[in-house]
Amino acid sequence: MQKKIRSSFANLIQRHLAFVVPFIILVVICLYILLTNSKAELFLWTNIRHNTFFDEFFKISTLVGDELTTLIVCITMLFIKYRYAVLTFLAYTYSSVIVQILKRIFDSPRPSKFFEGLNPIRTIEGYPLYEFHSFPSGHSTNAFTLAVVLAFILPNRKLHWVIIPVAILTAFSRVYLSQHFFQDVFAGSVLGVVLTFHLIWMLENSDWYHSPKLEGSLLKKRNSA
Repeated sequence: MQKKIRSSFANLIQRHLAFVVPFIILVVICLYILLTNSKAELFLWTNIRHNTFFDEFFKISTLVGDELTTLIVCITMLFIKYRYAVLTFLAYTYSSVIVQILKRIFDSPRPSKFFEGLNPIRTIEGYPLYEFHSFPSGHSTNAFTLAVVLAFILPNRKLHWVIIPVAILTAFSRVYLSQHFFQDVFAGSVLGVVLTFHLIWMLENSDWYHSPKLEGSLLKKRNSA
């Protein structure tokens, strides 16, 4: 007999309104900004505002969206609960595959290529620049994917007010570092949130994800040995 569905997508969202509501507010604000300003204007407005402190700050904050950060979180989860490690890995894989497909479909130029021969833009010396696959931003997707995973795992809802700003700073760092446009990081952020909640919903309604084997961890295994 087929097992009863445990929860609806709406129920999942309702249980995480502490994350969803601030994110929706952020989306509305960003949509207004994007619709009232051109792609070039928004980027150039940011590009001329800089200093050495923020150069270093955003070079560090952008690392939250790196694959290495996700790998570190995934390994850490193995010591807490196997189920959390599985969730982190699958969420990253799911969102990353879709984003990489979209990048190659749109194949849009990054700021360094977009403004080539038109307007000189400021870049950080020694920091690598790419020319294509700008839309959507993979780092922004990764940051918000990780944000949703942590919001789902952590019991303290007040921590969501820390998680979201960290993800926002990571997304903004991609514009500050001249890697992406605002449209790219906005799309990446929305994809990260929507795809990760969708994955969590599917996992919550699957039998294997609730297997007792995934309740263990590397620490529990070591203690029981």
